[in-house]
Amino acid sequence: MNKHTPIANITAMFLISILISGFTVNGAVIFTKSDSPYKIETDLMITNGDSIIIEPGSILIISPDVHIITNGVVLINGSYDEQVSILPEVEGIGWGKIDINCHNKTSLINNANIIDGSVHSRNCDMQLDNVTFINNQTLPWNNPILFIIDASANIKNSSIYGSHTGEGFQMLNSENVLVKNCFFSKIPDAVELTNITGGYISHNRFENILDDAIDLNNCTNTIIDSNIIINAADRGIELGSENNGNSENIIVKRNVLIGCKVGIILKEESYGHIINNTFYGNNIGVKCIEDNGTKVGSFMNVQNCIFSNSVESDAVHDLNSTIVTNYCLSNKEALVGTSNIFDDPCFKNSSDDDFSLMAKSPCIDAGNPELPVDPDGSISDIGAYYFNTDTTGIYDLKNKLPLVKIFPNPFIDYFTVSSENKDQLKVKLYTISGSIIPILVEERINTKGYAVKITPTCSLKSNTIICEISSKTSSKTFLIIHK
Repeated sequence: MNKHTPIANITAMFLISILISGFTVNGAVIFTKSDSPYKIETDLMITNGDSIIIEPGSILIISPDVHIITNGVVLINGSYDEQVSILPEVEGIGWGKIDINCHNKTSLINNANIIDGSVHSRNCDMQLDNVTFINNQTLPWNNPILFIIDASANIKNSSIYGSHTGEGFQMLNSENVLVKNCFFSKIPDAVELTNITGGYISHNRFENILDDAIDLNNCTNTIIDSNIIINAADRGIELGSENNGNSENIIVKRNVLIGCKVGIILKEESYGHIINNTFYGNNIGVKCIEDNGTKVGSFMNVQNCIFSNSVESDAVHDLNSTIVTNYCLSNKEALVGTSNIFDDPCFKNSSDDDFSLMAKSPCIDAGNPELPVDPDGSISDIGAYYFNTDTTGIYDLKNKLPLVKIFPNPFIDYFTVSSENKDQLKVKLYTISGSIIPILVEERINTKGYAVKITPTCSLKSNTIICEISSKTSSKTFLIIHK
């Protein structure tokens, strides 16, 4: 698309009436695989309410600081085998954003790779499934990869691979937000909710986050459930205000927080319930403070939690705030409260991030008897994982891959994908432009699980490779580096 080509004269796009996945569209601008790749060198603006439809296998290459702006819906309909790719003209230099302002309608992004750009939506509900965002550029600290304002968000099976700059998924002013089965790496404030009622953040994994992994401000009746947070430089989970209003009735349950400066903090007159979480190797496990100068503190109710190997302290609060710890275990300090335990939690293998319990663990059947029983009918255990049930339960196995490992990453000639699950995994490699990389596959199944050795059979021109791993029920994309 040249700078001076008007939208009406673009032969590769045309207007039609169409029905896609239940969404009625009166008119549309269409991008197709057959006419790809498209080069967009100047802002594309759709102001008549027509929709933008990007079909499976389409490739858009966008020049620096160029935006796609529309007051109609956006339907990015990649498929499992033919994903949509939206790419920068120059890797590491951002192309701008897809800016949607469409009242009371829904936009979809499915099976897509979005590199060095962002998506902003105002008044338009957003649904994302299997979307990979890769950010190689240096973003301002408050520039989110996905920004949804005054609309609902349903985000599943998606990923952000960042560069320690900008922010991740940011939602503002909504009563319906879901973020589930997603992966975040090197992206500050990976999930940030402001003025949200009824949010649900579940079964996600966060690694090497330079700021906070999950940040809530002025949120109510929000559940943070079964996430894994590893190495958050500031807070794993922050619950507060930031001048937007305090957060209330937040339930944080069955999360694992590892190596964070602070595992969970409540501040600015907020309160929440911290139930059945496992804290390991954090500088401070939980913290509850005032932090807004009003001298009205925050309140944290902590039950059935494990605190293991905290560096400074398991629990810290200021003079105006309160932390109640009951039915918890610590191996570092004697916690004040009812039925707390000072002992070794007896994890199966903490060095390999396996925090399920051994049969001799003092955490078994030691939780609050007034809380719901474990699935085996016994009194609740302490910690994120209960004993003698499916200890991979922190994952939704109907909708998510079993836990896989990729080693080594970065790799030189080959790498291995392994899983304790013996089900076969399918592996595909792509360049960041979406082209398939041919590979040699060597499989093995033994008593320890399943593994597949992957060797690219062509010359790799880029250090950045997208690895798609799929099982019978789900798929996931990962970013790997070739030396």
